[in-house]
Amino acid sequence: MDFGHFHIVILDVEGRVLKSNKSFEKISPSPLGKEFWKSLSLETAEEFCYSFELMLSSPKIRRHLLLEHPGWDENRFSQIWWEFSVITTPEMDISAVIGIGIGVHLLEQEMPWTNLVDVLGFGKISLDRNFRIIDWDDRIENWFGENVQEWKKKALTQTKDFGEETVIFEGLHAVLDNPKPFCFLLKNKGENKSDFAALLASGNNGYQFFLVPKENSKSKSQEAKVFSDRDINLIKGPMFVLNHEGILVQQNLEAKKFGADCLGRANTIGYHLNFSAAPEKFLKFFSAIDSAKKGISSQFEQSIFISKDEIRFWEVSIRPVQNFKGEMKGIIIHLLETTSYKKQIFELYQENDKLKEMAIQPSHILRGPLSSMLGILELIDPKDLSEENKKLFGYLKPLAMEMDDKIREYAKTISSWK
Repeated sequence: MDFGHFHIVILDVEGRVLKSNKSFEKISPSPLGKEFWKSLSLETAEEFCYSFELMLSSPKIRRHLLLEHPGWDENRFSQIWWEFSVITTPEMDISAVIGIGIGVHLLEQEMPWTNLVDVLGFGKISLDRNFRIIDWDDRIENWFGENVQEWKKKALTQTKDFGEETVIFEGLHAVLDNPKPFCFLLKNKGENKSDFAALLASGNNGYQFFLVPKENSKSKSQEAKVFSDRDINLIKGPMFVLNHEGILVQQNLEAKKFGADCLGRANTIGYHLNFSAAPEKFLKFFSAIDSAKKGISSQFEQSIFISKDEIRFWEVSIRPVQNFKGEMKGIIIHLLETTSYKKQIFELYQENDKLKEMAIQPSHILRGPLSSMLGILELIDPKDLSEENKKLFGYLKPLAMEMDDKIREYAKTISSWK
């Protein structure tokens, strides 16, 4: 379990250390059997406990946390980026929680930034040499919503989201004077919005600004709920409730499962819905949410490719919720899976094609011998027949031709089926 600079711990469902590597033991001596939160500062211990409960309730969610561990000097702390994941059995029972961490002091050295973005869950904003914003990734767009549309070609200090933060100015001066990255906490002054752990680093053609949201249990719990927890979980199908800004404030258990199965991970209360896995496939969602903010309801069908061989279908309803004064209270997103119905319809089409083929086939089988019979009848000269046979022959040919017409008409009718 020793991987250089990485700290690794395995915790039981009560948060006690079952196993750890030597790197972690350097910052927390003799950790086995001890509760992990006791190796943290009081402030980050609360944050860890809150996130740990969320992980146990939604095992497929990974958590990224910046935690403080006491150093040799009790008045100083080592900051470590952690990623926690739940380990489950094939029956989806929780067996343990694994955590992988790396010290912030290592981030302040030359590191493979792209890999760290993937491993530690950062969002990235690219800046030019004058600190103007060039572009950003899908995580950033999900966290900041519509605000990102105002960023293009603006200096970082000219945006509403970052321009008033003095720590941003400190960071810009720091990376100008020193090639080492600058790590800091970005306080979000907006109501019910999250703080961000941030890192500003120099790149080949400019600068990279990395962000990851910090869990904030207090701000999330203050958001008013549209439904009680009991009522929302009685609703059939995934149900998401957004506030007037499009931030997720409630979701039922089926919504968490929908996020984990179809979006790569469950959505987190307090953030925008996560469609970062394939945002171009959810344009109808974005458009309908924007319409709901204007008071317009929408309904549409959404298909989602789960894997190369599996596709699932959903009927989606997105509508605004207003209070008794007619003021916007929030947005409800309700999904009903129609995959089984689609599958039944597809199977019915297949059965219909088989029946159609079976219905057409007899006409081909019968017309072969009948055509031969008509050909033979054409070869018979009635003059060579007796008077009695002439009479029978006069009945036979018209009946055969009538039968041929009936078969043709039947085949034409069958072939017109859809």
